[in-house]
Parts: sequence; C-alpha cells; structure tokens
Amino acid sequence: MIRIVFAIALVALFTNLAHAQNVRIITDTTNIDNIIIDEVTVKSPKELPQIKEVPASISLISARMIENNEIKSLADISSTVPNFFMLDYGSKLQSPVFIRGIGSRLGAPSVGLYVDNVPFSEKTSFGFDFFDIERIEVLRGPQGTLYGRNTMGGIINVFSKSPLHYDETNVSVSAGNYGYFNGNINHYNKVSDKFGYSISGNYNKHDGYFTNEFNGKQADEQYSASGRLRLVWQVSDKLSLENISSYEKSEQYGFPYAVYDIESNPAGDVNYNDESGYKRDMFSNGLVLKYRNDVFELLSTTSYTYYDGLMDVDQDYTAAPIYYFHTGDKQNMLSQELVFKSVKESKYDWLFGAYGFYQNMDQQTVGDIYTAKMKQDIRSDFDISGLALFHQSTLNDFLIKNLTLTAGIRLDLEKDKLDYSLAMAINGGPMNTTVEENYEETFSQILPKVALKYKFNKSLNSYVTVSKGYKSGGFNTNSSIDISDFRSYDQENSWNYELGFKSSMLNHRLYFDAAVFYIDWQDQQIDVPVPGGRGNMKVNAGESVSKGLELFVKARPFKNFETTFGYGYTHATFSDYVVSEELNYNDNAIPYVPRSTINVGANKIFVFENSFLDKMVANINYRGVGEHYWDLNNSVSQDYYGLLDAKLSFVTGRIQLDIWGKNIFDTSYNSYYFEIRQLKNSYVQSGRPATMGVNLKVSF
Repeated sequence: MIRIVFAIALVALFTNLAHAQNVRIITDTTNIDNIIIDEVTVKSPKELPQIKEVPASISLISARMIENNEIKSLADISSTVPNFFMLDYGSKLQSPVFIRGIGSRLGAPSVGLYVDNVPFSEKTSFGFDFFDIERIEVLRGPQGTLYGRNTMGGIINVFSKSPLHYDETNVSVSAGNYGYFNGNINHYNKVSDKFGYSISGNYNKHDGYFTNEFNGKQADEQYSASGRLRLVWQVSDKLSLENISSYEKSEQYGFPYAVYDIESNPAGDVNYNDESGYKRDMFSNGLVLKYRNDVFELLSTTSYTYYDGLMDVDQDYTAAPIYYFHTGDKQNMLSQELVFKSVKESKYDWLFGAYGFYQNMDQQTVGDIYTAKMKQDIRSDFDISGLALFHQSTLNDFLIKNLTLTAGIRLDLEKDKLDYSLAMAINGGPMNTTVEENYEETFSQILPKVALKYKFNKSLNSYVTVSKGYKSGGFNTNSSIDISDFRSYDQENSWNYELGFKSSMLNHRLYFDAAVFYIDWQDQQIDVPVPGGRGNMKVNAGESVSKGLELFVKARPFKNFETTFGYGYTHATFSDYVVSEELNYNDNAIPYVPRSTINVGANKIFVFENSFLDKMVANINYRGVGEHYWDLNNSVSQDYYGLLDAKLSFVTGRIQLDIWGKNIFDTSYNSYYFEIRQLKNSYVQSGRPATMGVNLKVSF
C-alpha cells in the first residue's frame, strides 16, 4: 500500500505542482546549463566535440541523471540505454553486458569498459560500485579505429569528477530496507588554476534480499568499500598530467539461486547446505599525459589493473552434499595506449593510435564431488598479450558541401597461452596429476570502417556506417571437457551496418535521434552446457544475424521540465547453427538478448520563494525489458517486465534530503537462469524486490 501511495503522489506532483503559487523552476541541482539539450560534449579524447557530429549511436548519462535515477552500478543502466542489457547474477563475480545482442556470459567481454581512460579487461571487474561519477557514455558497435582495446559490441566510458571542475566537500549517507546502508565522502580541492586533487571514499552494504532456508541466513548479504585518489596537474598551457588510483574490496555471502520448476513456472526456495561466498580485491591506476598545441594532440595512457578473487560455492545449490568448489583467481594487466590526432579545424582530420597490453591470470579450483568420493585440483595459468595499430581519417565537404567521409582501419594481434593441469584423488587417496598440457594460439585481424555523414543544417544530420567487428578466440578450462574436442574455440567476426540521424528542433527544446542496424555474424562464440558434466563451455556457432533499431527523445515541453524516452529493438537469431543431423538451432533466438528495451523518464525541479525549503526535485523513471530466452532450444524464457523507480529530493542551503524507491510496485521476474544437466535440475536468480530508502547529503 505504501508503494502505491508513493507512486501516485509522485505522479500528482508532475501534474499539479507546476501551477502552485510562489514556485519557480530552475535548471537542475548540478548547475549545468541544460537549455540547449543536445549540445553535449563527449569527454572521450578519441571523439569529436559534440554528440550530434559523431556518425554513431551514442547514449550519455550525465551526473544529474546518475543522481536522479539512483544509478549505483552498470547494472542500473540496463535498459535505461536502448538495447543495453546486463545480466544480474546476484554477485559481482560475473557482469555480462549485451549491446544489440552482442555479449558474452563466459570468457572475455564483447563490450569494452574504460574507467577514467583505464581499460577493464575482464567482466569480474565490471561490477564495481559507482560514486563520484560525472558521466557515462555508451558507444554502440565496433570502435576499434578509435580505441586501443578491441571491442566487438561497443564501448562504455565512465568518468569520475575532476578536481579542476569542482572545489567542495560532500558527505552523504543512505539507508533503506533489507538492511541497506551507504556512506560516501568526496573532497575536491582546486589548489590553484594549475593543480587539483580529489579524495573519495565509499562504503556500501545490504543484508540480502533472499533467505537460505537451510540455515535461515540471508543468501546474498554483501559488503564493499572503495576509495579513489585523483591528481590533476596542468603543467603548462600545452601539457597536462593526471593520475587516478582506485581500490575496491567486496565481500558477498552466498548465492541466491533456487531450484526452478519449468512446468509450473515458479521459483522454489533458496536451500543449500554448504557455506558459500565471494570475495574480491580490485585495484587500478592510470597515468594520463596530454600534450596539445595548435596543430595536434598527443594522449598517452599508461594503466595497471589488479584483481584477486576468491569464491566458495555449493555448486549443486541443494541441501544434499553433492558438489562443493573453492576457486581462487588472480589477474595482473599492464597496458599502454597512444593516440595522436589533429585538432585544427580543416577539411582533413586524422587520428593515429597504438596499443599494447600484457595480461596474466592464474586460477586454481579445488573441488569435492561427494557422490563420487572424488577431489579435484584444476590449475589454469593464462598469459595474454596483444598489439594494435589503428587509424581514422575524416574528409569534410567530401565531393559536395556538408558531406563528410570517415574511413578507418585497425590491425589487431593477440597471443594467448594456457598452462593447464588437472589432479584428482579418489576415496581419500593422494592427488595424482592426470592431465598436464600447454596450449598456445595466435589471432590476427584487419578491421576496416567507413562512414558517410550528411549535415542538412545545424540541427539535422544523417549518417551511414559500415564496420567490421572481431573478438579473439580462447580456451575452456572446465575439468569435465574432453580436451581433444573442446579445449579451444575460434575467433568470431561480424560486419555491422548502421543508418541513423540526429536532430534538434523547436529552438533546441526537442532532441531526437534514431538508428537502424544489421549485424552479420560468423562463428559466434556461445555458451553451452558441458556434455554429461557440470558447468558450461564456449563453442562457435555457424552464422547469426542481429537486426533492430534505436530511438531516443529528450524534450522540454515547457520551461525546464524534462522528459526522456528511449526504445531499443533487437531481433538476434541463429541463421545457420547445425550441431548434428538430429540437432540444429536455425532460426532460434540467441539467449540472453531481450527483444526490446524501454525507458521513460520525467524530471522537474522547483524552487520555493520565501520558504525554508529552497528547491524540490521530482523524478520518475520506468524501465521495461522485453522477452528473452535462457537456452538454445528457446524452451525457457522470461516474459516482458517493467520496473518503476521514483525519487523526491528536498534542498535547503547545502543540505539535501532524498526519498527514493526502486521497483516500487514489487514486480516479480527472473534475472538469470541456468541448468545442471548432471543433476537434471534448473535454477533461477529472482529479480530484486521493491527497495526504498532515504539519502542525506551535506556539501561544504
């Protein structure tokens, strides 16, 4: 009842408060001039200065949107951005991202992530806590002619706030149901016009949404603590140096997976006997050097990332003693990216880049298979190195006035090595190594890109883009796999075709963009159950197709009232995937890809005159996720569901109080599904229930 009243009250605010006496509307709480709503600067150094000038589909989420929508992680922008979907495993162990149907549940990600110009190479690093964030950018499609780390599905850029743009201290605390608590402190100090630093810290915890019936404890209790130090030094008018260091420690107790009855369609209780959990330490450091004169700009980014994870899991997820595994995983990655580009306005613009990286991953899994009285020790040592050279040229007024031609090319080289061993003990006997093998694969690819853009006027342009996408192959390390048949999988390739246009109308009070795309996909890497065993492995399908469209509208129908609408449609299917004479998946939908994503939002900010309350912000946001399948057979699916979020903020002086709710109608849905064929069981992770809370923020 409280949730319904909260929602109705918020809607009433949008329809009635605009006419209240002694009320005037201002722009927003972050003091960003938002009158010309499409003139948004892309912070990424590889791109052109304004979104409407870039021949690609791009979504941006500003600091104001991050605050208003209570965005605390990448998962919170799932379906907020058209055709962007992120599986929710209930833990930070895996954070698979899908854009336009391209994604990866296992192995290396198909979508790239940069945080303050530092590339995050593994999905184990994607599920970090957001705080102190200024902006998020999502670029769809291959971006290999602009970015160092190769990406097939797109790029996500996350930028924290710069101390040269902010000079303040913020302290905030949040509390909500399910034992939710968050504390955050950010200090920005602009020491001079040339030097600034910021120190930020964040603590986050919740007691869990689901109970393990076996022991009565919460199955998904989580804690995390994070910190960030940022130093910015404008050495001269031409040279600047910046260093960003981040650290996060996370702990989770258990996994909320429940046995699922496919026939009757309900999720059972979470009920398993062995203590489970996941712990992670993650560190990153980026050194960014920028030199700029009247002709060119040189950007150098040197980065290091470290990850140390430890997982204990009752892998049968039942009250019976069947499987129990303990996995330790460490990763070190060093990368260097150089981008050299023109800055002077001319008929010809250019960009050259080089990128190199080295990545080491060590993994050890010790498991007990109680039913077979067997113990296993699996060790995998990965060494991955790569080099890329990329270039992009742009000819303005090509052949005719206002027509722009962009052409780019990338050479990508990668070498993967795996040292693998498997030791086993039966009936309490000694461990004996049964498999000890070394594998090595080299991958290379040339990736072209061509785009044409025509500018009809200052407010309208259209573009067409053709680009090649690519993802290197890799190795499977599951102990149940027949090594000779399934140890490695091949690279995948795609040709991407996109047509779109961007416009602003009504004196820049209405912004509208649209795009249609077609992706022709060869040797898609997909996840399949291990034959006769536990877990999953990667194999290559034959040919696949993904096609669809994206729409985004942002409008100010009257003074300083903002509404947004986003819609994405993806039809992703296997066009030629034959496993055997008896089995093929031709025309089946690709798993984990929603047919549609919908986002509708509205925001108003009011200022009260002659009152102790300075302003009030009302925000409401609806996110819809279309039907998607969980398996290759398309026999198990999640129907369309929608989540309604809302927030009210009250500001007086430097104090802000928020009341917020997420999924306020408590919509039930499944966020993840999987099978263990050896047990003939299916499992689901239920979606997060209704959560509500309050925030208190003080600025100095």
